[in-house]
Amino acid sequence: KTSEGVDASPLRDLLNSELLIGVVLLRLKRYAIGVLKGGSLVASKTDTRYVKNRHRAGGTSQRRFERSRERLVRELFDKTCEITRNIISPYGDRIDYILMGGERHTLRGFVERCRYMQDNERKTLKRLLRVDKPNHEALEKIAFEVWKSKVLVFSDDLAD
Repeated sequence: KTSEGVDASPLRDLLNSELLIGVVLLRLKRYAIGVLKGGSLVASKTDTRYVKNRHRAGGTSQRRFERSRERLVRELFDKTCEITRNIISPYGDRIDYILMGGERHTLRGFVERCRYMQDNERKTLKRLLRVDKPNHEALEKIAFEVWKSKVLVFSDDLAD
């Protein structure tokens, strides 16, 4: 929207609205899923899952270890997808946006594996939330990150 002079009403309207936002925080070994209404957490689920760390040993045991790790990662993604669907889908079309946080590579693999996230791609914002440890405390504090924004002011005035 454009306007003559200063018109902060669109920004004020946006900040005063109580959007319903789904949040998916995921790092290997743990996830936290929530729904925010405005700045309040209205639904959530967190959990941890064991995923082996990488190691550099060679030989046939290395490949066996990699297959085991890949299975554990798939299980984490599948469980996170199930919980995401269970927490967010009851809100149906009322969910305005979905935001994700965690490691970009992990989230990419998760979305590739999770049909629910693929089906909601148009509601999922590209911006990634910063989270070190996905847990309930992170969900309680994530509203600040969700609502953080930049305001750009464009002017026709040319500097001398």
